[in-house]
Amino acid sequence: MKKLIFIFFSLFLILNFNLWAITGKEILKKVEERTIGERAPKDVEAIMSMTIVSSKGKKKIRELKVWSKNNIDKDDWRVMKFLSPPDVRNVGFLVLSDDRMYLYLPEFHRIRRIASHNKKESFMGSDFSYEDMGTSGFTRFYDAKLLSENENEWVLELTRKSGVSKPYSKIKMWVSKEIEIPFKMELYDDSGKLWKLAEQEAKKIENYWIPVKIKMTNVKKNSYTVLEMKDIKVDQGLGNQIFTQRFLRRRVK
Repeated sequence: MKKLIFIFFSLFLILNFNLWAITGKEILKKVEERTIGERAPKDVEAIMSMTIVSSKGKKKIRELKVWSKNNIDKDDWRVMKFLSPPDVRNVGFLVLSDDRMYLYLPEFHRIRRIASHNKKESFMGSDFSYEDMGTSGFTRFYDAKLLSENENEWVLELTRKSGVSKPYSKIKMWVSKEIEIPFKMELYDDSGKLWKLAEQEAKKIENYWIPVKIKMTNVKKNSYTVLEMKDIKVDQGLGNQIFTQRFLRRRVK
């Protein structure tokens, strides 16, 4: 009788553990709450350095000013303006949604909309694509499954949803349990081969955890690019006029 009770009690614990266990979808929701949701800054302004390192070790360093605005339950907005070197100064990039991205080329005095089939192309010669520099959400485009976990991290597998136009067929994501932000992602191409590796470091700015350093390695090309932010300001009440094509044409100061 005692053995039977023990078996039933064990089954009860197993079944309830499965009921209480967190799902991949719930973890991804936590990530998005931190990055583009209620627990993210309302807006961010910062100076960003971009260091591009080729497979032969040749290095290019660029500096940008960036602004972003968190529109909860909608696409976040982003503007990037190059400050240096002179050959890219005043080049601007505007993101309003997943399919509304614009590049301003001062040399030609024109704004070019980035077509969907061009979003996987390199952003300004870096290892980041236009897609990588776009909106930050995942749940609309990927199904999430929890692969494993330990006391410090969750490991998720994100699989592209049917009919979605995204360059990565699968994403393997390591999420910190402490701050609920990814610190590593493996990005796979349509054939299922590893294409890129993204590694990022986050820092607490006021009440928010913000990624301040991101290294994107192109595994196929054996090159990498590092983005690093400084002079970060949050919740300034940035106006909507910043996130416009008119602002994109302005010279940076």
